[in-house]
Amino acid sequence: MDDAAEIKQNVANFAYRDQGRWEEFRDLFQPDGTIAVTWYSGPIDGFIEASKKMMAAGGAQTKHWIGGARTTIKGDRAICDTDVAIMVRSKLAGLEVDITTFARFFDRFERRADRVWRVAPRVAVYEKDRIDPVAPSLRFRLLYALSGFSRYPAPYRHLAAGLVRSGRKLSADIVEAGSPAEQELWRSARQWLDRTEERQAAQ
Repeated sequence: MDDAAEIKQNVANFAYRDQGRWEEFRDLFQPDGTIAVTWYSGPIDGFIEASKKMMAAGGAQTKHWIGGARTTIKGDRAICDTDVAIMVRSKLAGLEVDITTFARFFDRFERRADRVWRVAPRVAVYEKDRIDPVAPSLRFRLLYALSGFSRYPAPYRHLAAGLVRSGRKLSADIVEAGSPAEQELWRSARQWLDRTEERQAAQ
């Protein structure tokens, strides 16, 4: 398997999280790996523990669909920007609903001593989302109007509202597509890649 294919397979294996395959999921990240999503920002081990508690509590059912990946590799470092759809089945005032959020995983990958590509930091970049009733419902329009979704940013509005309803706190540094925060992600990541190239040229 070439480097790009190995990196793309790693990203696709985020599905281990939805399946509760925690040891395999942990191995996708470097020992000091981090992740930033709507409800968590910090070390990957803390994310795993919080995810376990969410699953044990029941409630919303979550699945991540992993789409196309765009990868730039320089030496033992890489940037990978991957399309993701986050699909959540939840309830809105007792009505069963599906929330679909379109985002991207922005990853810096590193290949260290064991020569395996793993995620160093991962940041989710949010683009847009929607909410739909699972079955036709005359109540849905009224419930939607009363639910106060507009208080949350549009790129992750319905996802955020569902998280807050379930008792989760939103992260302070959520990244929206096209925002200055995303532009800074790209700028710093490209510098990080260029430093790798400079170091190799000096050897």
